[in-house]
Amino acid sequence: MSAPIAPPATPAPDVPAAAPRHKSRYEIALDCVHCGLCLPVCPTYLHLGNEADSPRGRIYLMRAHEEGRQTVTPAFIEHLDLCLLCRACETACPSGVRFARMMEEFRALVRPVALEQAATGPGAGAGRRFRAALGRSVMMQAIPHPGRVHALANALRFYQRSGLAGFARRHGLLRRLGLEAQEALGPPVPPAAARRPWATVLPAHGPRRARVLFLRGCVAPEFLPQMQHASIAALRHNGCEVVTPRRQTCCGALHFHVGEHDAGLDLLERNVRAFDLEGVDALVVNAAGCGATLKEYGALAAERPAVAAAAAALAARVRDISEFLLELGLVPPRHEVRGRAAYDDPCHLLHGQRVAAQPRAVLAAIPGLELVPLGDSDRCCGSAGIYNVVHPELAGEILDEKVRRIAASGADWVATGNPGCILQIRHGLQRAAERDPRLARVGVVHPMELLARAYGEPGPA
Repeated sequence: MSAPIAPPATPAPDVPAAAPRHKSRYEIALDCVHCGLCLPVCPTYLHLGNEADSPRGRIYLMRAHEEGRQTVTPAFIEHLDLCLLCRACETACPSGVRFARMMEEFRALVRPVALEQAATGPGAGAGRRFRAALGRSVMMQAIPHPGRVHALANALRFYQRSGLAGFARRHGLLRRLGLEAQEALGPPVPPAAARRPWATVLPAHGPRRARVLFLRGCVAPEFLPQMQHASIAALRHNGCEVVTPRRQTCCGALHFHVGEHDAGLDLLERNVRAFDLEGVDALVVNAAGCGATLKEYGALAAERPAVAAAAAALAARVRDISEFLLELGLVPPRHEVRGRAAYDDPCHLLHGQRVAAQPRAVLAAIPGLELVPLGDSDRCCGSAGIYNVVHPELAGEILDEKVRRIAASGADWVATGNPGCILQIRHGLQRAAERDPRLARVGVVHPMELLARAYGEPGPA
């Protein structure tokens, strides 16, 4: 066997250290010196050109609220809600302002008012009320329960394949409910055979080099099962015994992002009890947003003293899958994967976890694969959790710019390490292929799908 591939010399971009997590949201606001370096990296400011829709402007609004100069108005909530929480401003900020933490806390603070205004405020018609109720119900009642997500996936597959989708479009049902844009985002649900569960414990291929926990994820097993099976295969080919505890649940990232703070902490507690760290080298995560939240469990759990120490211990073991494989020493793959791949940085991997070089090093290790540059690969694609569902028009504008960059790269595949980004970019390419059929051939995959193929596993065409 060839010597394992070592980690890259520069594992992450040179970014300022973050401010201490224990600061209050008002102290975080005071860290901002209003220099404006965040403006050219903020997607909403670039597309809307409104100071109030920039990180600097939002911090000013939140500080004004803390000082009693700003009430919670519909406009105030709208400026907060339009933020993608991509965290690009944190990377650009020379003062280390923890913008995401401040935003999540403010969203939690104004959440009751925001929900009331969504249901009864100006413009809150039947369609808007239905979307708000449906989205909250799915997030709160379905996402944390794998069985319910499986049932939803089965129902969506039936809807897609039975003719009901065409009937709903032809008769304007989706338009009347205000769900046309959201329905278009729905990915084709794979057949049940592809969504098969895997064993709780899977042995390493060859001598065991590590024992790892694996985050199952909420929607990926149902909508992106190939990503999950490829990730597990890559770990096993690198000598990892893979343990997927059945009691684990949603990491809570979606809940924290939209201001459902208590619900997120409840999920945190369930996961802390589900993941047994005894004899485990790492908790491996293949979804950027989940990994960023899990790495912050220790700080988040300060409000739950009963699990705070265990949460901090868990957070310390979390590794993105590419990060872990490079730390372990990547076993060189032997099978060629011929084609051109562009890597797109998921926001919460680059800006949240500061992991940039490792996924590129994994792709560069694949024989036959040419890694081509992608312009503005550090810019958000517009997915941002459920942002593309809640704000489809603005998310679509941000996505269109990403698709233009992909088209210019000439890539056969776009590799990115987050389920939401994969589904969002696939949607953008499919939409753009109506104008440029050449884009229909561009695949969107997780880097592990290409790596698993290089280890001899079935992979993307």
